[in-house]
Amino acid sequence: MANETSTTTVGEHMTPVAYSVGDDQTLAEASLRMRDLDIRHLPVMRGSRLVGIVSERDIAILKARSTAYLDELRVSDAMTRDPYHVPSKTPLSEVARTMGVHRYGAAVIVDDGEVRGIFSTTDGMLALARLSG
Repeated sequence: MANETSTTTVGEHMTPVAYSVGDDQTLAEASLRMRDLDIRHLPVMRGSRLVGIVSERDIAILKARSTAYLDELRVSDAMTRDPYHVPSKTPLSEVARTMGVHRYGAAVIVDDGEVRGIFSTTDGMLALARLSG
């Protein structure tokens, strides 16, 4: 008999995403959007195509290494290209294992070419708490 975690999908525990950022936007715009939405990761789009993910950490690292201001730098300067992405029906255990092995901070959830959500390490901890208790 399969346990509950083996049949649980990442889509059941993701944070739905209604916002993204363009790779040509400034890091100041991305940082402000994350702060306003109280999130730490944003999918990065070029038109309707997912091209990356940017995190608060990515922005902080670039800011520390550069003398430029955030309004002078583009999202493409800080983003992780070709981010880890999976369909919402992917087993949660598979996503958690991959994120842990590769030390990914988040997975982008994509169904039929459309970004549906983000599954972050925070989402993973909340899922663990729900499934354990």
